[in-house]
Formats: sequence, C-alpha cells, structure tokens
Amino acid sequence: MSREKLPFVLMRGGTSKGVFLKEEDVPSDRAKLTDLLLDLFGSPDRRQIDGLGGADKLTSKAAIIGPPSRGGTDVDYLFGQVGTVRPEVDYNLNCGNLTAAVGVYAIEEGFVAPVEGTTVVRVHTVNTNRVVRVEVPVKQGRPVTVGNAQIGGVPGTGAPISLDFAEAVGSITGTLLPTGNVLDLLDVPGVGHVEASIVDGPNLAVYVHHSSLGMSGVESPDEIDSNEELKARMDAIRKVVAYRCGLREYWDSRLAPSTPMLIVLSGPQSYRTCTQSDLVAAESFDLVVRQYASGSASKTLAGTLTATTGVACRLPGSLPHRLIAANDARRGGTTLTFGHPSGVINVDADLESAGFKVRRLVVIRTARRLAEGSAFLKRPF
Repeated sequence: MSREKLPFVLMRGGTSKGVFLKEEDVPSDRAKLTDLLLDLFGSPDRRQIDGLGGADKLTSKAAIIGPPSRGGTDVDYLFGQVGTVRPEVDYNLNCGNLTAAVGVYAIEEGFVAPVEGTTVVRVHTVNTNRVVRVEVPVKQGRPVTVGNAQIGGVPGTGAPISLDFAEAVGSITGTLLPTGNVLDLLDVPGVGHVEASIVDGPNLAVYVHHSSLGMSGVESPDEIDSNEELKARMDAIRKVVAYRCGLREYWDSRLAPSTPMLIVLSGPQSYRTCTQSDLVAAESFDLVVRQYASGSASKTLAGTLTATTGVACRLPGSLPHRLIAANDARRGGTTLTFGHPSGVINVDADLESAGFKVRRLVVIRTARRLAEGSAFLKRPF
C-alpha cells in the first residue's frame, strides 16, 4: 500500500540542521530512498520552496536512524546530503555535526536507554562503516539541551555534547594517508603544480595553502561562490585527488561530488564572520580554514573535517602541521582552534607518533529537537 505521509523529526546538530527519519519508515533501496528524499526536501530547487529543505547545504541534510547492524554499537545512522539545485543525494560522506543530534535522537526515541548524568551512544555511521562515540548529558531521563557551550555559527548556548572520532579515521579510503605521503605535489590541469596534504580522517580532505589559489585566505563564502574561475580551480584540484584516491567512478557519476573536501588554509589573520560580521581576532585561533565541496563554500567547518584537520595538524611534515607549528608550541596541550567563516571551532587531537595511532579526537557540539510531525509527499512511495 502506498503512503503519502511520512513521520519526521527536525533536529539541529552543531551548525547543521537535518530531517530525521526512522529506517523502518523509508525504502531500503537507495534509488527509491533518493527519490523520496528529493521529494521530501523539495529538490531540485535553490529555495526548496516546496519541501522541508533549508536552501543551504548545511540545512539540506537527512539522517536515517535504525537499530544497530554492527556489533558494539547502539544505533545505525545513514546520512544523506540532499542536493539543492541538482537532483541527487550524496551518501559518500558523513556529517559530524548531525552526529551530535543522532545521540540526542537515539535517547529520545528509545534506541538507547538513558543513563543519568552522561549517556554514551556508540553511533555506527553506515555511510563510512565507522563508529563515533557520542556523550550526551542527561537529567531525569532526558537529554539536556540547556547549557553554557557556545559554538561559532549557532546563536546562544547549549549543553555540550562530546563527539570522539578516534575510531572513525580512514572513513572514505580505509587509510589515514591515501597516497602514503603527508605532503604531495599535485600536477593539476589548468592550475599547475600544487602542494597538498591528503588526509582521510572522519572525512577525506585535501589541504592547500591559500597562495596556491591566489586567495587571501579569509574570503567569505559569498566571495568564493561568486568567483567561478576560482571554483573551477578548486574543483580541478579535487578531481585530481579523487582520481588518485580511487574515487574516479564516484566523481564521474556525480554532478556535484561532495568528496574529497577541499580545505584552504592560512596562518592566523583577523577577519569578520559571514553571519553577524563579528570580529574573529587572529590571536584566538591556530589556523584559518575555508571549506569547499559540491559546488559551493561552506559557512562553517564540518565537525568531521574539524576532526580530520586536528589529525592533519599532528602529522609532522604535513601542510597543516607546518602552519600551526609556531602556535602549537606556544599554546601547548592537545586542543587546536580553527577559524571558519562563522566563528571558531575546537578539537582535542591526540595521536601516538608511532604509526599515527589516534588516541583521542574530540569535538564539542550542541544539539536539540526543533520540530516533529508528518510530511506530505507529492509522490506516494
């Protein structure tokens, strides 16, 4: 029997917002699931006016939640990056920000029994077959959402949720350093030789210095998105890396591939946020980062890429390590701070030097339920 109504929960996790659906309520077939999600979100349409999409890639996300299919975990989480202007859903990546909301959702929906104080939710990220340890504050059997944790890109404060990505390294290619090198010299058609570090943490990232692209390093997302020539050079670099990392078939099959992510780096310099034009002072962070993929720049730095950048900064000889060396020695400890277009984000990154084993890779986020109800579809499923 076909259905036209679909129960959903709208959740914010970190700087992302997503529509949460239960695995039992949606098709298991990926092609059918993709059709459903495009209908649900109102895609393709830049405004997503006829669906639940938020008209931005940070708010055009789906989370499919179900019982665990992997031992030692509590819940399955399938992530879908729903296209806005293109009719496609990308499953070849994970959203770390929404993972914080997965922890809250899992407790609220009864997938995980609440433990007073702190409830640990071990999330199996189906897309990448990795595990993220989520620690959710709980009081009187319910997730706590009120607190003093403030994150760049989200107004106000909330209760801190700890995400440990230590078991999520090598998510896309299966290895931390897909090329075997901490630093590569890429020969990019139309761009020339580009020095880059390619690191596969919770997401696959390629790091380049802003000077390689003729950038200042503190461009706003709008400035990047309005520069078609710059975006073409960025995509040329990403394509070379995708091919080198064994992702040729994936890359060639997508209109706007999400993987690999390009991260443009700069040493500390002051800039203003793209949200409220607040000053982000150079002395408050270790690196300026600008994230680009799937045809546009991000207004924040993804949680998974924050963790990946934390790992990259701990790899001697890598481009990120070279740029943070002076600041890292001055600050001490294992915490790193990155300046993104909407503010700053921190990661606690601790690696063993022998074999680059990740001991701890923690990002703090906040999350809460925003709405729940039934969505009405144009096409029954």
